[in-house]
Amino acid sequence: MNYNKVNQIAKGWSSYIWIVKDTKGNEFVLKEVREKSPRKDLAEREGKMLQLANSVNVGPKIIEINFEENFVVMEYIRGVKFFDWVMNEGPCKEKNFENEVSAEELYFFIKELYRQLNSLEKAHLSHNQLQVGKNILVEKKFDPTTKKEQYFPVIIDFEKATLKYENHTKNIGQIDAMLFYNPNGAIAKKIREKMNLI
Repeated sequence: MNYNKVNQIAKGWSSYIWIVKDTKGNEFVLKEVREKSPRKDLAEREGKMLQLANSVNVGPKIIEINFEENFVVMEYIRGVKFFDWVMNEGPCKEKNFENEVSAEELYFFIKELYRQLNSLEKAHLSHNQLQVGKNILVEKKFDPTTKKEQYFPVIIDFEKATLKYENHTKNIGQIDAMLFYNPNGAIAKKIREKMNLI
């Protein structure tokens, strides 16, 4: 499939991330290896890990894995980073987490996040980079169960994920610390205050 690059949204140590359009005008996210990166297995590594995550209904849906040109195309999630959402930073600078997000909405979000973490646990997939909340997007969309708009987590960036068949994954421990147990963590402080856990 052919894609036209629209906008570069991120540049990492080993990859570029673009918003792209197909010939019908549909938007996706394309992640490709950087020319000078020593890691040349992006499509194989991230593609396979994201496929495994998708098999348990976690992560952006894969559209295409191109092994020859070393890129992965996936669903475009129109969300913001969890860290920015809670801390009112970046695109959320004009928002107010304390006043605009209810305790009930936050509880729904966290419950869904732990459901996804347990699904990754069953798949033996350890993401390894969840501890600061920048690889979790927050997407607001209609929930057919509650019949209203809800905030949903979407875990992204599986480039450094690993399989853990003998040892437990790090996913739940990293999120536990970030959300609740880090005594000096700014995110944990806001979550505890919002949910009256102090």
